[in-house]
Amino acid sequence: MIGSVISGRYVVQAIVGTGGMAVVYRAFDKKKNRIVAIKVLRPEYESDEEFVRRFSREAEAASKVSHENIVNMLDVGIDGDMRYIVMEYVDGQTLKEMIRQRGTIHPDTAIRMTIRILAAVDHAHRNGIVHRDIKPQNILVDNQGRVKVADFGIARLKASQTTALDEGGTTGSALGSVHYFSPEQARGEVADEKSDLYSVGVVMYEMLTGQVPFDGETSVSVALKHVNEPPRSMRDHQEGISKALDEVVMRALCKDPSKRYQTAAEMAADLRKTISRPEGGFVTYPKDTDTLKQEKDERRRQREKERRKLRRTMLFCLSLGLVLIAAAGAWYFTNTANTYVVPDLVGQEQLLAQDVLEQLGGASDVSYSYSEEYEEGIVISQSRRAGARVKQSVPVVLTVSRGSQWYYLEDFVGQRLEDATDALRAQGVETVDVNYVQSEAPVGSVVSVSPQPGRQTKDEPVTLSVSGQRILMPSLIGFALDDARKLIEAENLQLGTVTEAEAVDAVPGTVIAQSVEAGAELLAGAVVDITVNQARQVLYYPISKLSVVVPLNGSDVQLALTAPSGNVREVYHGVLNAGTYRIALDSDEPGQHTVNITMDGVLMERRTVNFE
Repeated sequence: MIGSVISGRYVVQAIVGTGGMAVVYRAFDKKKNRIVAIKVLRPEYESDEEFVRRFSREAEAASKVSHENIVNMLDVGIDGDMRYIVMEYVDGQTLKEMIRQRGTIHPDTAIRMTIRILAAVDHAHRNGIVHRDIKPQNILVDNQGRVKVADFGIARLKASQTTALDEGGTTGSALGSVHYFSPEQARGEVADEKSDLYSVGVVMYEMLTGQVPFDGETSVSVALKHVNEPPRSMRDHQEGISKALDEVVMRALCKDPSKRYQTAAEMAADLRKTISRPEGGFVTYPKDTDTLKQEKDERRRQREKERRKLRRTMLFCLSLGLVLIAAAGAWYFTNTANTYVVPDLVGQEQLLAQDVLEQLGGASDVSYSYSEEYEEGIVISQSRRAGARVKQSVPVVLTVSRGSQWYYLEDFVGQRLEDATDALRAQGVETVDVNYVQSEAPVGSVVSVSPQPGRQTKDEPVTLSVSGQRILMPSLIGFALDDARKLIEAENLQLGTVTEAEAVDAVPGTVIAQSVEAGAELLAGAVVDITVNQARQVLYYPISKLSVVVPLNGSDVQLALTAPSGNVREVYHGVLNAGTYRIALDSDEPGQHTVNITMDGVLMERRTVNFE
C-alpha cells in the first residue's frame, strides 16, 4: 500500500496504526494539500458482512459528531473493493503510549485531559452515539497536548442498540476491550452512556496509578472481576492522589449503572471540584427506590401534620373575632404579601445558598471575588442582611469566593509547555500567554517566564516564552476561508486578521493574499493575516426609469417592489408636490416585477416592470 494512490487523491505514506478490523495509514491529500489519516478495512474482511456493517457504522457514527476533542471524519469512500474512511491526522501519540512512557500522569494533568475526554463523550451522547470502546489506545494526544477521542468502530446509535444478542444472532458478544468495558458489557447486556463513563473511570484509574483496576491471566477472569469484585482505592497505589479524586473515580466504577454518574457533564463537574476541594466529601450517590419512597412518605406525613396544626391555629384565630381577623389579614397582605425573610447565607456553598433562596420564592444574582478567608465556591457576603424582609421579585446578590488571589509562580524553564500550562491552570491563573522564540533548547520547552517566579496574583497574566519550531509558510492562495484556517492551525500557526477585498479573477470566498509569503521561514505560533475575495452582488435594472405622476401637492408617496421570488421591499417613500417624477429602481433578481404605487395610503396604480 505504501506509495499507492487511493481514489486518485490520497497518496499513502506510512502505516500509523493497526487493529483487528482495519489498518490506519498516514497519507497526503493532493486535492486539499494536507496530511490526513486513512483507515482501510482489511482485505480479508471485505466480503464479511458483519465487518463491512461495523466499518460502515463507524463512518455513520463519525459523520454525526464534530468536536474539537473528537478525531473528525473528512471523507469516506470505496476504491475498487477497498473501503476507507479519511480522518484528520493527529501528530502525536496514544494515551496508552504516554502512560507507558511516563508510568503515571500527574493528577492535575490527568484531570484536565479527562475533562476533555468527557467533553468529547458528552458531545457524542448528545448526538445519540454510545462509543462502547473508550480506552487509552483510542485516545490521541497531539504534540501540543490536545486530546482527541478516536475509533467509533463499535459505536452504536442509541436507537439501534442491542442486548446480549448481537446482529449475527449469537449470544455473549460483549464488544469492547475487556480491561476497560463495564460490568453490563461483560454480561452481554445493553451498553449505554453510563457504560462509556465506567470506561472513562478505568482510563483515569490507569492514568493516575499506571495500572488498570482489574487484571488477570484470561479475558474471562478479567470480565468476572468487573462484574463481582470492587476496585482497590487508587490511594493504595499512589499516595499523591487526593481523596476527592479517588471518590470521583470510585463512583464512575460502580457496578450498578444507576449509582454511577448519569452524564459526562455531571462527572466533569465533580472533577473540577477536586482541584479546589482535594479533601473530598462532595461526591454523592443517587438514592435507591426504597429510600426515596421513605423520604416521600415522611414528607407527606410532615405536610399532613403541618396542615392539622394550621387548622387548629385558624380555629383559634377565628375565636378572636371577625374584626381582629380582618385587621390582621389587611395588615398581612399590605406588609408581607410576596415577601420573605432573608436567611444568613454567608459561609454556605453557592448552589446550596441559591437553592435556599429559590425555596423561599426569592431570586439571586452572583458575583465573584477573591477571598483569603473563604475557599472557592463559598458565599462571602450578601447584598441583603440576614433577617431583612424583601420582596420575592428583588434578587439578593451573593458574592462568591474565587479562592485566594495569591499563588506561588514556579520557574518552569526547561519544562514542557503542556506541563507548565496545566500547572498554571490548576492554580487558577486567569491568563496564560505563549510566545514562541528561536532557541537552542528542545522544541516545545519553556525558556523563560514572565513575571519572575515567586508569589503572584492570579489575575496577573503569565507569559511563557517557548522554544519554537521553524516552519515553512504554506501557500494559502485559492483556499476557502475554513480550509485556510485548518491548514494554518495544522502547521502550528495562528490565524490573525481576515480582511475582504474584491478580485475579478478569483472565486468569491477564497484567499487572494497572505501577510507572510509562501516558502518564508517563521516560528511556530506566528500570526498570519489573510485577505479573502468578497462575493460580488449582481444587480438588475429596468430598461428605463419608472415615471410617477403626482396629482396633488404634499402627497405621501410610497412604492413597493415585489420580485419574482415573492420578496417585497419598499423602494421609495416621501412627500412630493404635484408633477411627474422619474424614479430609479434596481433588484438582485431578474425577470418580471410588480410595483405598487400608493398615495396618501390609497393604492393608486399597480405596474409590471421587467428587470434585465
